[in-house]
Amino acid sequence: MAPLVSIIMPTYNAEPFIAEAIGSVLAQEHENWELLIVDDASTDGTAKVIDGFTDPRISVFHQAVNGGIGSARNVAMDHVRGNFLCTFDSDDVLPPQSLSSRVKVMIDRPEVDIVDGRVVVYERDLVRTIRTFDPTFEGEPLDELVSLRTSCFFGPTWMLRWDPASTLRFNTEVTHAEDLLFYLNYAKGKRYTYVRTPVLHYRVTGYSAMSKYDGLERSYRYIERWLKERPDLASQEQVRRFDHRWRSIMFRTWLKAGKPIPAIKARFF
Repeated sequence: MAPLVSIIMPTYNAEPFIAEAIGSVLAQEHENWELLIVDDASTDGTAKVIDGFTDPRISVFHQAVNGGIGSARNVAMDHVRGNFLCTFDSDDVLPPQSLSSRVKVMIDRPEVDIVDGRVVVYERDLVRTIRTFDPTFEGEPLDELVSLRTSCFFGPTWMLRWDPASTLRFNTEVTHAEDLLFYLNYAKGKRYTYVRTPVLHYRVTGYSAMSKYDGLERSYRYIERWLKERPDLASQEQVRRFDHRWRSIMFRTWLKAGKPIPAIKARFF
């Protein structure tokens, strides 16, 4: 029997997109999957859309109180049964070969723990392409992650070899980059590779509020403190590179958002 792939999907107020996201899972060539959807106390019609799907492979958990993306993912993680694990955002789409192309690598290469692939970034309508992301790295990805290189990390695109009994969970103290922190916890001693076929159609919705950037900056600062407390994962030199890299990213982000140069410099220097 084909291996079971567990797909965890947190969602909040995704009514315009979530039916398409779920439909893309139903259309997968690899049919042995479970989709665990956590509705994190949506206030729009998201719950009604989700409950309209009756496929027995879909499990739905409705939260009465919004707990954030990490907390929602952890609710799903507590019910995972598969030996392969993916995360999936409710406004994106999985191409039909997303699961099958990566499962094949997992089966053919038992030494591999992580399989990634091409990401096509679209505008909101999923018609106009903005750019593509193609991984370029093979091997243990921990140093790539700590250095915030773009060789292997886009976001929620990794398929992991997984033990359902694992107690590893998402950190609930960060509001952004929670997938990066999760992968940092997972990556030591693991082997990463990728397929050349698209595994995700990523939708840019246009949301760019300053509060989002504030949250990203706070999360990077949290991860740096977290790394400093774990010398078994990151050396002082690696932490220094992480510090330099995230500050450079945020400097450019705030500049692009129109923040005045003196205010940006006061923030980071």
